[in-house]
This record gives sequence, C-alpha cells and structure tokens, in this order.
Amino acid sequence: MNRTNNKGLVVAPSMGPAPRWPTTALRYLAPITMLLLVAQYLLGLWTNLYAPPAGLTSNSSSPALDWHYNIGFILGIIAILALVLALLSRQLRLAGSASALLVGVLVAGFAGGNFVGTNPNNAVSSFVMGAMFLVAFVAALGLGYGSWMRASPAPSVPPASTPA
Repeated sequence: MNRTNNKGLVVAPSMGPAPRWPTTALRYLAPITMLLLVAQYLLGLWTNLYAPPAGLTSNSSSPALDWHYNIGFILGIIAILALVLALLSRQLRLAGSASALLVGVLVAGFAGGNFVGTNPNNAVSSFVMGAMFLVAFVAALGLGYGSWMRASPAPSVPPASTPA
C-alpha cells in the first residue's frame, strides 16, 4: 500500500535512521588516511631529491618510488572505501569530504603517472601532485572531524525553569 501526502502524491517509504557503524568506521579510517598521506608526501619528496634523474618508470630501482606507488594504490582503495562509508552514513558533509579525498588521490595519481612518464619530468605534474596532496589531506581532516562530531551527541540542555 502506498502512502500519500496531503496533495495526493505518493510518498516514498522512509529508510529509517542512518546506521552508526559507517560513521564509526570513518572515525578510525580518517587518521590512518592522514598518516598514509604524510608518508606518501615524504616518500615523494625523497624520490624527487634522491632517485635517479628524469625518466623514472614503474620498473625503477628506487625503493622509495616503489613504496610511493604502493601507498598511492592503497590510498586509492581507502578513498573509495571512505566514499562508500560516507554515503552509507547518509551525511552530506562526510560524502563531500570523501568525494574530495577521492578526487585528490586520483588526480595526484594521474599526475604522478604523467610525471614519471615524461622525460624530462614535467614540473606542472609535480605541482599538481603537491596541490592534490593538500586537497586530499584537508578532505581527510574534514572526514575525521565530521565523523567525530557525528558520533558525539549534542549536549542536552535542561529546560529553563521559570520562577513561580
């Protein structure tokens, strides 16, 4: 049986309140993401300073670059997982932060692929990687903040009493 509103239009059934477990999962995923982003950034700096010059490829002899690739791949998976969890939590702020995280990680990854695929390495791609790190890190901060604020119930204020 379909429910209708006061104008006679059919109303979709309510899905009920959002489950709490996606928000809790995001609360733990956000700091892990931030730590991996910092490690990714530092490995990128190390690779830029000490790896062989231009023309780096994925078949590198630089362990720092190999770890940089691996952590980037893990961050991509985490960003997709964060977006799914944020959508399950039904909170627009979390979904926005998770979307920005995914965009930042993906664009940085594509810029990194362009960076190592050109000889000499493209300076614009290096800049885009750094800028997208910043986007992803701020998004991870927003994800962590949003998940902690959602988990903490608002303090209840007792009703004001009036003198009799």
